[in-house]
Amino acid sequence: MLTFEKVLAIFDDYLQQDPLYEVVFTKHGYALMAWEPARSTWYSAEHMATPEVLLDSLLDAYASFMEDQITDNERDLTEQETAEIKRQCDLLRAKCMGQ
Repeated sequence: MLTFEKVLAIFDDYLQQDPLYEVVFTKHGYALMAWEPARSTWYSAEHMATPEVLLDSLLDAYASFMEDQITDNERDLTEQETAEIKRQCDLLRAKCMGQ
């Protein structure tokens, strides 16, 4: 069974590395927050209603993080790089789903 705690445990290493995204627990539940370092402000805070929503949101953030790491925002990904990011995301999804 997918739980918030399981998703957060699996994505913990990624969240420690990415300076832009943070998951926080609020009185309304979990929120995924995005930081804008140039302006020192949060530019996004989205409620994560279910563990599935959190998983999908973190996979999107992780894919963007990986793209930035590979390209340094200086070029487009190659087909091979895109396939590798998809493979890594698929592995994380499978881990979360217990497969």
